[in-house]
Amino acid sequence: MDETLNQALTSGPSPEAVDLDLSHIDLGIAVNLVVALAIGLLIGLEREWRKQGEEGEAAGRIGIRTFGIIGLFGGLAGTLQASFGPWLAPAALIAITLLLVADRRADGASRFGALAEDMTTLVAAITTALLGLLAATGAAELAVAAAVVVVTLLYLKPILHGAVGKLTDKELKATVRFLVISLVVLPILPNQDFGPYRFFNPRETWLLVVLISALSFIGYFAIRYLGAALGCIATGLFGGLVSSTATTITFARMASDQPKQGRMLATGVVIANAVMAARILVVTGLLAPSLAMALALPMGLFVLTALGMVVLMWHLGRNGQGAGKVGGESLGLDNPFELRQAIKFALLLAAIGLAEKYLSDQFGTSGLLVLAAIAGLADVDAITIAVSRDAGNGAAMTPLVAAILIAAGSNTIVKAAIVARSGGVFARWGLGALAVMALAAAAGAVLQQMLLAAPG
Repeated sequence: MDETLNQALTSGPSPEAVDLDLSHIDLGIAVNLVVALAIGLLIGLEREWRKQGEEGEAAGRIGIRTFGIIGLFGGLAGTLQASFGPWLAPAALIAITLLLVADRRADGASRFGALAEDMTTLVAAITTALLGLLAATGAAELAVAAAVVVVTLLYLKPILHGAVGKLTDKELKATVRFLVISLVVLPILPNQDFGPYRFFNPRETWLLVVLISALSFIGYFAIRYLGAALGCIATGLFGGLVSSTATTITFARMASDQPKQGRMLATGVVIANAVMAARILVVTGLLAPSLAMALALPMGLFVLTALGMVVLMWHLGRNGQGAGKVGGESLGLDNPFELRQAIKFALLLAAIGLAEKYLSDQFGTSGLLVLAAIAGLADVDAITIAVSRDAGNGAAMTPLVAAILIAAGSNTIVKAAIVARSGGVFARWGLGALAVMALAAAAGAVLQQMLLAAPG
């Protein structure tokens, strides 16, 4: 008997006796359900972590396990609705919502005010079910991305609440105005050219207004929350990537409001212009490497001189003004942006565009240097791209290099005029730095020509 039992335990079924047919199992459905479960666990992880540091009755009941089950519940509802009908998904969401609310009430929250105390967790749980449902319908990537956004918002609770608590009435009004001009006015403007030479495009012109306003916003809040020195550096770097001219206007307006911080604000102008020169080298390097090599010396000296001026101004600013310890309120900034000034500048750029098109029509390519000077009054990117394309087509290098340098020079003159208009410490340091940087670039251009003309 023992021998018979041993044979039964050790022999097992033959390979022919076992035939597992897994072809009927849809692997995609299984993956989607796993994603739905993972979404619930991810959101539940944040809620579980949060309740360790915050007392809350509902938070104590709904943790990582419950959120994981809710996510899987939504995934199952999305999967089964193909068999039971489209009514299953909304019915499941209604059921989970009622269950969560009933759980909160059963835990002692008989009044709506008490229920609202942990509304975030309840809404997060319902959102988890929705995301599980979304993952089950084949949009797993979108569901995961949305889950990450939800977790981020939940985690940033103290930061967001603290930032809102620090907002002033003027800042909130300015924020609403900015949202109106960027999200309401801009989309309804026609994207069509009007006027002689079709120089005026309402949407593109208003986009400049939005750009200048956005840079003013960034500069204002960067200085307010990072301090004068770090805020100016951050705004100068970002603004220089977008528009160094608009950034200069932003700092000039701030300097008019608070002239005592002129040196630190001038530092932002210098940084923005250094980024502009570096941007020229990057654009030409991508489109015409030979042109970038010809510009490397003057533009490189421009950037290096700017960095030296930044170090000097930073050092003097820290010793003389306590930079880095001054927030936006003590800096005296009470308006994130000035819409009227932004509109004036955008209209000026449109007028410059008209002059540029007229000269191009009258003189053609023979007026390249004049065109560069006119175009540079507004921006250097357009002429840089156009000239780089010409260099790629085999055009003579010397006039192309001259065109970019002239455009950069005229652009620097415009910024110098903007800086000078503000006066005070900002104008003295800003004009001085721009002059030294321009002289360094000019010396680099002369040296570059001497090296090219040297025999051998």
